[in-house]
Amino acid sequence: MAEIAAKPLRTSVARRHEEIIAVLKTQGSVSVSDLAERLNCSTATIRRDLHELQTTLGLRRFHGAVAIEALAMESAFQERLALADAEKRAIAEAVVAALEPGQVIGLNGGTTTTQIARVIAETGLAVTVVTNAVNIAFELTASGVAVVVVGGVLRPANYETTGPIALAALANLHLDWAILGANGVDRRFGASTHTEAEASVGRALTEQADRVMLSVDHSKLERTALFRVVDWNRVDAVACDREGSAILSGWGLELPAPADAVAGVWRVHRRAPG
Repeated sequence: MAEIAAKPLRTSVARRHEEIIAVLKTQGSVSVSDLAERLNCSTATIRRDLHELQTTLGLRRFHGAVAIEALAMESAFQERLALADAEKRAIAEAVVAALEPGQVIGLNGGTTTTQIARVIAETGLAVTVVTNAVNIAFELTASGVAVVVVGGVLRPANYETTGPIALAALANLHLDWAILGANGVDRRFGASTHTEAEASVGRALTEQADRVMLSVDHSKLERTALFRVVDWNRVDAVACDREGSAILSGWGLELPAPADAVAGVWRVHRRAPG
């Protein structure tokens, strides 16, 4: 009987550990109290879980919060970058094919936007890239592409700078396109992400842009995260893989490229005023 009673406890612990790891890989750092609230348990339970995960995950604990060490964060980012790599590469190629020489392009951080930067670098497209993601700036350094790096507080989860410095810098720039990755895209809520800091920079990019394109794989469609980045009525296009075509077509978007393409840029068509 003792063994049977212990099994749910072990399962519960395993599930908490999985959730903690998922949150840290997405956000980079999180407070103990936030984890306790998210997992509906005590802070003492969370601290025991973190103690057990300390060595295997490479955690750094400070002031009631926890973060993944830099090497572990690099590994986590590379894992996300490799996930659905072919689809993200195809999306990136579709995005770059839709751009024109001389344009100023804003890119936020993320795995799909990193792929876009790589394709821009490989093709040598003569655009200027404005980004708050230092890894994207690095990807472009040897390509001859003009890069403007937005300063701010660096987030280790995705190499993005955020905060007042980033927002102030973007306020003085003009973009032809803001091309944004997101954790969720919903026709009613718009594009969203898990952290307020990232959402704020995404909003700032859209405010300075003539047009806005979301760059996501199909798994992000019809999903919402906590913080809105941009309203749906501000979105001009969605770059996505072919598996998202049914959803995007149902939302009224049109795909100029062949329907059998691996990925494409769906355009939002809105009725002109009057």
